[in-house]
Amino acid sequence: MTSNRWFIDSETGELSDVLLCPPDNYNWIPSNDIAIQTMAKGVQIDRGALAAQFGELVSALEGAGAACHFLKPRAGMPYQVYTRDSSQTTPWGTVVTRMMRPERKAEEGEIRTFYEPDDIWKSATQGHIEGGDIHIIRPGLVAVGVTGGRTDQAGAREFLGWFEDAGWTTRMIHFPEHFLHLDVIFTMVTENLAIAATDVLDDEDLDWFRAQGIRLLPVSYKEAMRDMGCNVLALGRDRVVSPRHSKRINEMLRAEGLTVIDPELNQFSQGGGSIHCMTMPLRRASLAAG
Repeated sequence: MTSNRWFIDSETGELSDVLLCPPDNYNWIPSNDIAIQTMAKGVQIDRGALAAQFGELVSALEGAGAACHFLKPRAGMPYQVYTRDSSQTTPWGTVVTRMMRPERKAEEGEIRTFYEPDDIWKSATQGHIEGGDIHIIRPGLVAVGVTGGRTDQAGAREFLGWFEDAGWTTRMIHFPEHFLHLDVIFTMVTENLAIAATDVLDDEDLDWFRAQGIRLLPVSYKEAMRDMGCNVLALGRDRVVSPRHSKRINEMLRAEGLTVIDPELNQFSQGGGSIHCMTMPLRRASLAAG
């Protein structure tokens, strides 16, 4: 029996609790194409800026009314700061995911230390699945990105099967592993509105999103990969956290009537992650109750 402590049924309900991890042990490592390109240019992390940017993100979340909860940073876990991947909140409790990269597998232990036993609804056991590929779009609708790397068909099938058993509409979104996770090329920003690398996603998937009543604002390949421009966090009530360097995207979101909170996060985006990667929503207001 799971508790009702943590709950989400959408990517866009009002956020009240969120899980983060301080970047004490964060490092760029050649585990994704974005970090590889950054390191090839000879760029190095500015650890003072890194700490300041994480603090700015926490302040932005708390200022928006979200309670921030923190994993304990562990040595030897350079990407533990990306809390999106190691667990996934659902309408029925928490799923502990099954990560692919060897340097991330040990994160499962700290995740299980954070959650109480009653919080955990399911644990992934098939293939691999990571939270950055999971989009619980709204009550009754969920999509999972599949590259064969971070998330494969076996992991996606197991996860989506649990939602199908509850009567939800599900879809696998296939794209090249170069893009890491679905949240690099698609993210909901408010109910029925998303930003997406429309030149990357297959036409069939674009048509599927639109058939679900989701309007897509276009983000270029360069914005998605260089700036992590799709990797934003919806706060609910037409508010979104988006990196300061994503100037065109932020102007586009404001033109849609959204309030954009824009902390500086370039120390993280150059390593292959940003705001969506760094946050696992623990509790959102239910859209079904609206």
